[in-house]
Amino acid sequence: MASRKCWLTFEGGCQDQPVIWQLSQAFPAVQFDVRQASVSQQIGIMALQFTAEDEEQLEAAIAFLVDKGVRVDPVEGGSLVVG
Repeated sequence: MASRKCWLTFEGGCQDQPVIWQLSQAFPAVQFDVRQASVSQQIGIMALQFTAEDEEQLEAAIAFLVDKGVRVDPVEGGSLVVG
């Protein structure tokens, strides 16, 4: 089982697109848990924890997001909400 915590930044118009829904349809084997989110007209920031059977699936899902214009950064330290 592979897992990764990431910050997603939506700006430049991609904050108006259903990118997370598209991710769920394109990669049904990759599960994600929204831990924090803040969205405005100019920018959206979301903390997600991804889980998949293997690292390759996670990499493909993250590459999909980047291709859609989403900036993906790893969560460093303990800044992702626990619970």
